[in-house]
Amino acid sequence: MSSTPPDVKFPRALTPGVIGKDVVAHKRAISRWNPDVYPWQDFSNVAGPFFMKAVIVFKKQHGLGTTKQLGMKAHNALERTHAKNKPNEWAFDARSIELAQEYYDAVTISPEEKIRGQTKYSGFFWYNNRMAIRYSQYRPMEVLKPPRVPLHWDCSGFVTNCWYGGGGPDPNGRGYDGQGYTGTLIAHGHRVDMSAMKVGDLVFYGYTPYSYPGFNKGDPTHVAIYVGNGMILSLGHYPMIYAKYTYRSDLNHFRHYDVGV
Repeated sequence: MSSTPPDVKFPRALTPGVIGKDVVAHKRAISRWNPDVYPWQDFSNVAGPFFMKAVIVFKKQHGLGTTKQLGMKAHNALERTHAKNKPNEWAFDARSIELAQEYYDAVTISPEEKIRGQTKYSGFFWYNNRMAIRYSQYRPMEVLKPPRVPLHWDCSGFVTNCWYGGGGPDPNGRGYDGQGYTGTLIAHGHRVDMSAMKVGDLVFYGYTPYSYPGFNKGDPTHVAIYVGNGMILSLGHYPMIYAKYTYRSDLNHFRHYDVGV
């Protein structure tokens, strides 16, 4: 066990009747502090009367009053408390900390951040399986979410599926019909400077030398997905790469896409 108390997320006070995974996290910790005071092991997610009674007992023993509320002072004291008869274990165990984090993320991360985060996760999932994904241009492309891994994609197929895996709208504007390509990607979103890029936005490279069906002269020929901190994931050849966005000298433009929430 670490000698430093755990940092357990705590975005709100717990009062009678509140519901959430944070309630379960604190029930587990109170029970580990003193199972004689709070003996239950199958915890509901409701802050009921027995839990609040146990909270008051804990607060009294720590000089924190007798109000029916587990606030920040009581939470901080519980963080620094050990499990009963276990001086090497904190009252908040790994599962308690995990539950508290899940509740914190649910109430503090915006819907847009969740989609962009899942889009990035999808990209790295396939990057970690990159040796199984061959580069190939074909339509309709496979439209998949992790944990499925395709046999082959091209650059636009890969970035489209990152958005599909993230739960965002099709950046091609086609409803994920498998027919999108670089030309449909540049028909949506809007051009921005690098400073305005967000995770999930796209970086385009190359220049079409002349106009032909589906492309105008000067249109980009390759696309990669931006994953933050100046880095991109690119399936321009086999295997996929993770690199700085400047990895190619023929950078065409940056493009931002709204997530629709």
